Amino acid sequence: MLLLASNFAFAQDNYLWPVALSLDKKAGDDILYRPQDYIGVADGVTQAELNFDRLIIGAPFWTPVLCPVDGTITHANIIYHNSFSCSVDVFNQQTGNFEQDSLLFIEWGMSPEKIRYMNTSVSIRVADGREVHVSGMRPLRLFKTGETVHRGDVLGTVGYYYKRIKEPCVVVSISKNSQAVDPMTPFGLKTTFIPPKANNKTQLTRDEAVADLDGLMEAFEDAFPGFYDYTPKDEFDAFLARKKATIGETIPVGDFEVVVRSMISKVRDSHTSIISQTKMEGVLRPSSLLLGWFNDTLQVWRAVPKYKNYLGKKVVSVNGIPADSLKTVLLEYEEYADGYVKSYGDYTLTFGMDFYYCGLTAKDYNITVTFADGETKRFEQMTRNDPSRQPKWSKYMQRHYHTDEKALFQYENLSDSVAYLDIRTFELDEMQGDSVKAIFAQIIADSVPNLIIDLRDNYGGPREVMETIYSYLAQKPFCTSLYRFVNKRGGYKCFGGSCPVDEEPMGVFAEYEPLPNGEGFVKNEPEWVNPDSLVNYKGRLYVLTNEASFSASTSFAGYVKKQNRGVIVGRETGSAYHQMKAEHFTQYIMPASGITVQIPMIKIVADTVVNERFPFGRGVLPDYPVNFTPEELSFAHGDSILNYTQQLIREGKYIYYVEPEPETLGSVEETEKGFPWLWVVGGGVVVLLGIAVLVRKNR
Repeated sequence: MLLLASNFAFAQDNYLWPVALSLDKKAGDDILYRPQDYIGVADGVTQAELNFDRLIIGAPFWTPVLCPVDGTITHANIIYHNSFSCSVDVFNQQTGNFEQDSLLFIEWGMSPEKIRYMNTSVSIRVADGREVHVSGMRPLRLFKTGETVHRGDVLGTVGYYYKRIKEPCVVVSISKNSQAVDPMTPFGLKTTFIPPKANNKTQLTRDEAVADLDGLMEAFEDAFPGFYDYTPKDEFDAFLARKKATIGETIPVGDFEVVVRSMISKVRDSHTSIISQTKMEGVLRPSSLLLGWFNDTLQVWRAVPKYKNYLGKKVVSVNGIPADSLKTVLLEYEEYADGYVKSYGDYTLTFGMDFYYCGLTAKDYNITVTFADGETKRFEQMTRNDPSRQPKWSKYMQRHYHTDEKALFQYENLSDSVAYLDIRTFELDEMQGDSVKAIFAQIIADSVPNLIIDLRDNYGGPREVMETIYSYLAQKPFCTSLYRFVNKRGGYKCFGGSCPVDEEPMGVFAEYEPLPNGEGFVKNEPEWVNPDSLVNYKGRLYVLTNEASFSASTSFAGYVKKQNRGVIVGRETGSAYHQMKAEHFTQYIMPASGITVQIPMIKIVADTVVNERFPFGRGVLPDYPVNFTPEELSFAHGDSILNYTQQLIREGKYIYYVEPEPETLGSVEETEKGFPWLWVVGGGVVVLLGIAVLVRKNR
């Protein structure tokens, strides 16, 4: 009967109905909730929750769940919903057996009622770019991200989805470009889905703009952990007051977005950003000159051919603004700066004139430049007929702004003694991860004595992927985090519908314990990973980094340097080493402007040892630094950082650092209370005691 139903479904043009049909059932039957229905009853105690984008289909427990469409697995997670709109990943890969998973949940102290609503969620990328998300299942097997699935494949069996939906059910939602889309029409059903209305405001009143800024500030203070770690409160308050003072009776929404970007820059966190479509308007064609700082001097980097005689000339002012003052303007808008990292500021000063100054603030690519020799000249923006600016930076730009998904990692033998692995992102699915593991196995089989891993321009990705790759290199267990910190267990007040609704008695972060000083909550469980026992490279390791080595790339480089596993070559990483706010994000939608800001809610503390080698708030500093040069940008002599690394290998230069005696460890409370100036060298959690009870999370 199941076979007949499936064959009938295959003959249709629509997506396959995910619940295995019997002959007396058809697509659209047994829908419990459609988009725009409410979950629960508003009775004064329990607030009903809007189902915005999900199709919830009831079916008997253990009914097979079928894949609706051909595609590729992008995510396979076990999830639990704190509220209908908020889920918490338990871990990223299932065992493929719910009973085995349940034993683990019991070990974690979860109640049987909560375990009942643990469910598997699978996301499938379709050829047209949509992602189909199927949830509410009990697993039957382990999925690998990157594997192909086909219409009609059994994904799992019907389980339970959410504690306020008592019936067993399977849930389908669809997204495209991370935005919810209609989940009903693909199944041939009349839809009830209502897309969110775009905020098309072009002007804000002063009151609206100030209210939006105040609301964002409250959201940061409410949810962002360690908001004042890098910028003291009085400094931030003074900054915000200055920004408000610049707002007139009205302000274009695009100009207001520029203000918001400068506010985010002041947060000093590379994971906090505007994620809504930009509302800025600007001139599309850049200036015929590109100016930037080199060796602390503002000069002409590139020019269209008719102005090539200006290349290298020193600049003292632009549009009447002295070079030093202009530097301050640019640094105010370096949106992805992290902590006290200096390298990304240097990058901004090199490239920021086109975007941050001309595009954001001046909004005019026609610039008047005064040179050190006294000449003042107006330079117009480029026209469509102008040849490109010289010298060409195409090779540098291709490496910095790579977009080819097929080139997420590349491997080659530079010589018999040097292997080169360029990992451009850790956003690798499991099939790609298997390919990287095979590369390491081949390097080991070939007994290559020197390995270069290139993490330049790697913006990060899942920590689990990064940690797995580092396990192929580690020679001893490595600690991935000492503890996690949040402002609250729950009760977040500033987010409305965009923040988790705290229905659990202890809130979203129930497992976090309060600090004795009352200033936040911690999950004091050091996490350790062991070296891979089968694939483990033991040769010399050279890791290349630069200002765009963010997030997981910074962590990877930090492990290498902390463990003396190899050397870092290039420039300081873009993210701060000691701590990252890189987990459990929420979104704050500013009511008047509609600008959406991504805010992380968990601070992950990786290390508390502060010294010259690991200064607080800085990225991972290179053992062998390579400063920006015009030659690097033009590739005049090839890849300058890679060339320098090969020279180090030829000269036999490697680790020169000698590990000192172990340092005394302090407490979590002292560490959190002391950001950033009261950090005790070596302060933190009791790491050494944790080594005896190393338990790696299920992956």
